[in-house]
Amino acid sequence: MDIGRILEAVNEKKEELWPEVFGYYYAALCSYAERLVQDSVIAEDLVQDILLYVWNCKRKFIHIDELTNYLYRATYNRSMMWLRHEKCKSKYLNRLMEENGPEFDEMFIETIREELLRQLFLYIDELPSEQRKVIQMSVEGLTVHEIAEKLGISVNTVKTHKKRSFKQLREKMKGTATVFWLTFFFS
Repeated sequence: MDIGRILEAVNEKKEELWPEVFGYYYAALCSYAERLVQDSVIAEDLVQDILLYVWNCKRKFIHIDELTNYLYRATYNRSMMWLRHEKCKSKYLNRLMEENGPEFDEMFIETIREELLRQLFLYIDELPSEQRKVIQMSVEGLTVHEIAEKLGISVNTVKTHKKRSFKQLREKMKGTATVFWLTFFFS
């Protein structure tokens, strides 16, 4: 690995050399961040944000050690900020639950359920027309055979539309707490 090319990629924003920067640092920074936050997905997100920030910033690095130190320090700082944010969020939710008792639990769950449904239907509205029709009919409780009959398409086509729709919906919800809540409330 040519260290000069890595510095050139970062300092001069040479897109064709950026994969070398990514290859040189990404796995090690993800491993470091994962040890700090105890979550590989969050670690990857944090490192990607840091590398994107480095790509967009105007700072120049004279030596590879300076860049390396900067990236590890940024990974540490970003991880600590994420942990603090999660701790505050958890502490706040726990305090709300304690202060408001069981009636709050029900109201909280209902509020989350309504928000999740709202968000899910927004994502459904973004699906291609045929997929959207199939998913909406599924939500209304129609079977695969009933949907196929109403739309005048084969059962396999309905299944394909459902499969593609669910894949797109999962992708849109990826990385958010929404997936957890949907799994929890709708299972």
